[in-house]
Amino acid sequence: MLLSSYLDADTIAFETSLKSTAEIYADQIGRINRHHKLPLPSPQIVDLVLARDAVSSTAYPSGLAIPHIRLDNFNDTVIAMTFLQNPADYNGTPARLVVLIITDKSSSKLYLNLVATLLKLSANPDIMSQLQQARDGGAVLGLLRKHNICVKTELTCSDIMDSDPITIRPEAKLRDLGNLMNERHVAGMPVVKSDGSYMGEVDVLNLLKVGIPDYMLMMDHLGFLGSFEPLEQLFVQEDIKTVGEIMVNDGITLDPSASIIEAVFEMIQHKKRFISVVRDHKLLGVITAMEVFRKVFKS
Repeated sequence: MLLSSYLDADTIAFETSLKSTAEIYADQIGRINRHHKLPLPSPQIVDLVLARDAVSSTAYPSGLAIPHIRLDNFNDTVIAMTFLQNPADYNGTPARLVVLIITDKSSSKLYLNLVATLLKLSANPDIMSQLQQARDGGAVLGLLRKHNICVKTELTCSDIMDSDPITIRPEAKLRDLGNLMNERHVAGMPVVKSDGSYMGEVDVLNLLKVGIPDYMLMMDHLGFLGSFEPLEQLFVQEDIKTVGEIMVNDGITLDPSASIIEAVFEMIQHKKRFISVVRDHKLLGVITAMEVFRKVFKS
């Protein structure tokens, strides 16, 4: 479906004065109310949107903010769009385009597809420049139709994956891996060559395993080894062994076109908290169980 189908000319605004997010949302909700009967008073909806913003930022580095609220007793999806001459401040991220999405409780998939469409749109400087210069809602709708900006009907891994994940090279030493995990607060990551070719994955358990002698892994329990220096072998090996020596490649990757349910199935089936998204041997991103939970179920 065309993105323009979710908009009315009256729900598109251009602001030249500095506005707070609360003022922007109040204006957007007022515009939506002219065409759609919302189930709650406007001030209450503004408070709900602001509360949702407080949970996690809805702004993106491209200058786009996508606040969102799901309402009971509202069986529709509506959008209001505001172009700002003076950017709104979202905890240090400036936004020149604020797109408010109001949906019903069961529209997570549609919401995420709208977000994916808007993010792709915001990454096109030529179209964004044309939209900023349109100066009225009718012209914006015309441009969206002209460029055939469509909202996908299916949610795939490409829509919610991290397309710029933390990675490491196979020749990196274990010390580098440990430092990276500690500094970036991650427990695992893909291993790639310098050209982006996917090699496998490594996680903190692969790293810790280096510190356990092989004979200990064959024992039923290690309670009697209370005085054994923990992970002594890891300290010895961290400047000798490389990531390539401890990484695993179990052949479990996802294509960016794979469905979210397929991603969840693979994670549960193989007890993985993240899976690399790969096409033609190139790493395109990473999808994690927490991101599926956060973006699909808690968005």
